[in-house]
Amino acid sequence: MQRISDICKEAGCWLVIDNTYEYFMYDDRKHVCIEANHIVNIFSFSKAYGMMGWRVGYIAYPSEVEGLAAQLLKVQDNIPICASIISQRLALYSMEMGPEWVTNQVKDLVKNREVLQEALSPLGEGAVKGGEGAIYLWAKLPDKYMDDFKVVHWLAKRHGIVLIPGSSSGCPGYVRIAFGGLIEKDCRVAAERLRKGLEELVNSGMVS
Repeated sequence: MQRISDICKEAGCWLVIDNTYEYFMYDDRKHVCIEANHIVNIFSFSKAYGMMGWRVGYIAYPSEVEGLAAQLLKVQDNIPICASIISQRLALYSMEMGPEWVTNQVKDLVKNREVLQEALSPLGEGAVKGGEGAIYLWAKLPDKYMDDFKVVHWLAKRHGIVLIPGSSSGCPGYVRIAFGGLIEKDCRVAAERLRKGLEELVNSGMVS
């Protein structure tokens, strides 16, 4: 991240960092937040504290940069307008409680991650990326299946498991798998469907 920051600074560019999943770190990794006069850091209570849909967060920016605050307020006025009172109260309560609640919840996601990583094993060694932070895994499909939308549709229809096509995020030939928001029991059911689907995909293709 520091290298990216240095490149942006040299080029005279702003660096906007999304710290949405700052507490979602695994394997003893630590989140690091860097600051400089060309960096804007974005944080989310909605994601970090399980308040999806409440749309509340905050921005940390270099106050010494003249005129930046006014420009950020323009963004605020044209996108979310304002957070609701109940959202703001929940955010305040979250700050008072601290991140301990979140980190305890994150511990429960470790098993989900492991279960899904195993389910993705039919794709072969090195096919799975991510999992060091946040709640997502990226998996590369076999080279002959670059149409990830088609694979996702087939997995949903034939095996009852829904993934996100990588093309929706600019990565054709990949799929994205979320391991958050599931209790371990449900995650194991989903993982078994996924494993069977991928085994069939690799060995027999997208049979009807």
